[in-house]
Amino acid sequence: MAIKKNLKRYIFIRISCLAFGMSLLLSYQGTQSFLHGLDVQIAWQMRTVAEQGDITGDFLNQALGYKVESNWESLPEQVKRVFSNPPEQPRKLQKYFENWWYFAPPETGYFVMMVYNLEGEQRYISHVREFRKKPHVGENAVKKGFRIDPMIKIALWGLGAMLVFLAALYWTFRGLSKPARDLHQWASELKIETSKQALPDFRYQELDDLAEIIRTSMANSGKALEREKEFLGYASHELRTPLTALRTNATLLDKICPASSPRERAVRDRILRSSLVMKGITETLLWLNRDDQEPLSYIEVDIAETINNAVSELQFLLEDKDVQVRVNTSSHIQSLPEAAFLIMVTNVIRNAFQHTDSGE
Repeated sequence: MAIKKNLKRYIFIRISCLAFGMSLLLSYQGTQSFLHGLDVQIAWQMRTVAEQGDITGDFLNQALGYKVESNWESLPEQVKRVFSNPPEQPRKLQKYFENWWYFAPPETGYFVMMVYNLEGEQRYISHVREFRKKPHVGENAVKKGFRIDPMIKIALWGLGAMLVFLAALYWTFRGLSKPARDLHQWASELKIETSKQALPDFRYQELDDLAEIIRTSMANSGKALEREKEFLGYASHELRTPLTALRTNATLLDKICPASSPRERAVRDRILRSSLVMKGITETLLWLNRDDQEPLSYIEVDIAETINNAVSELQFLLEDKDVQVRVNTSSHIQSLPEAAFLIMVTNVIRNAFQHTDSGE
């Protein structure tokens, strides 16, 4: 049997996964925007220094930590070691981060660019930044305070937003699940007798409408069952009189015409046997249709005699069948509800005779 899914858990997990994916996507977008902004800032400063810097001999002065030279070979060795070839496309930033992973600043960042200054002269500008350089201990360091890497800030904000969303989702599902559980409990305890009572308040209009549908369906089923019960009771009572008359007249006909032909006797026997079957059916229906819930009355019943009588009365069901019946009984008196026991034994034997075509 397939394992049923829990609807509440299924929806919660799906929405949580969706929120987690959105949080990752937005966090990634935030980090990319931060890195892009850093590149734009550094590139703008490098272009400004290279285009407007003063020339002294064959190189430009170092300004704001940016080294500007008129030829590639004059750049610092560490920059040329990182970038083996000079940049060919003007005003395009090339960068390289050393010992960097996503949620911690790199140890060192290398930047290089080729631009043309206002006079149209080619210039190479480089910049080396130590990201992990610790501040000097002193007044400035104390004022600066503890700094968190921007990548970690973005990750913490994303995690915080995810936790807030999950908490709100949990309280939302908690508010929805209690009325749903109340509806489930009310529906499981609903009976035909209690379907006419006032509906409880389940807080939400949709749940109230569903409860009304359940109650209406239960009430309609109760009315249909009541009509069927009345019909069975009336029909079973009314059938007893004609069945009794049918059996009596069949027996009387057999006494009036004892020398009847075999074909006439066979017809009378079929009429008598059919009346016995109908008698058993009506007794069963009357028993099932009882209104009182009083305990059954017990009397001393001979089980062997009851079984033998039932087999004898239902023997006609085995005519023209290759069926052999052996009844092994011994007299045993037991305190039983006679009517219920007789109905049970008769039905079991009748079903066995009717549905057996051959055998023992």
